[in-house]
Amino acid sequence: MKKSIWVQIQIRLTLTFTFVFLFVVSTQSQSLLYKVTGSEMSNPVYIYGTIHALPQADFFIDDIVMEKFSKAEKIVFEIDMSNPSMMAEVQSAMMMQGNSIDQLVTEQEYLRLKQFFADSLQLPIDMLKHVKPLLMSSFMLPKIVGEQPASYEGFFVQKAMEMEKSIAGIETVAEQIGYMDKIPLQRQVKMLMESIDDFNESRVEFQDLVNVYKTRDIERVYEVLMEASEEYKEFGEYLIDARNKIWIPRIIEMGNHNICFIAVGCGHLGGENGIINLLKIEGFNVDPVENKY
Repeated sequence: MKKSIWVQIQIRLTLTFTFVFLFVVSTQSQSLLYKVTGSEMSNPVYIYGTIHALPQADFFIDDIVMEKFSKAEKIVFEIDMSNPSMMAEVQSAMMMQGNSIDQLVTEQEYLRLKQFFADSLQLPIDMLKHVKPLLMSSFMLPKIVGEQPASYEGFFVQKAMEMEKSIAGIETVAEQIGYMDKIPLQRQVKMLMESIDDFNESRVEFQDLVNVYKTRDIERVYEVLMEASEEYKEFGEYLIDARNKIWIPRIIEMGNHNICFIAVGCGHLGGENGIINLLKIEGFNVDPVENKY
């Protein structure tokens, strides 16, 4: 069965991956929060793995996470979510220049897209036809997640503002969407059409994603992510690995100025090229902060 592209790209837009595997929690220590220290960084940095959107009923925050969040001087996300121009930048970066979805698909495919967006999402396709095909899947988010969606990034932004903390981003909107642009448009179209065909399965698969995330096992999250589909294996280098490597010196620089709490998609933490292992390779101490589970 083809896996839904929507869950595959969730880590980016919130955005992202199809998980179809359930597993039993192991006896090993598991954590979504890591403390990074070292002689080459003046202040400790706390890195927390998020899932960008999930049902409110599945949302959880451990007390130790909020304790470290409260002590941080700067709150950092993948992009600066406090930037008033962020939404305008996102909207601009999402658009195709000199192209539209009806020019990239067959007449029959366009009719299928039009009907799906009208019937399932209550959105007119004509308003979205200049959106890049891969990013059109993001409009499925509310239907995939269901009623009362929650967001860790939204929660942390609100708390940071209440505590009058500085907010920053590791990368820019243009950089983030630029990695998606490395995927050819025709492949994006194929992935979009598959997400339409697999929409009903995606809701079940997404809950499986939430179940895996709730185990707090970042290595298993990464493994399942890489197993999601052949398409993701092919483009995961752009969407995760390359970005992680660029993030490392930026994280170190931030830690040289402030005690930071950094919240990024959980898929970025695990694996050989995950930011946890890359920081260890750079000589930093990276210790899990015990979660009460």
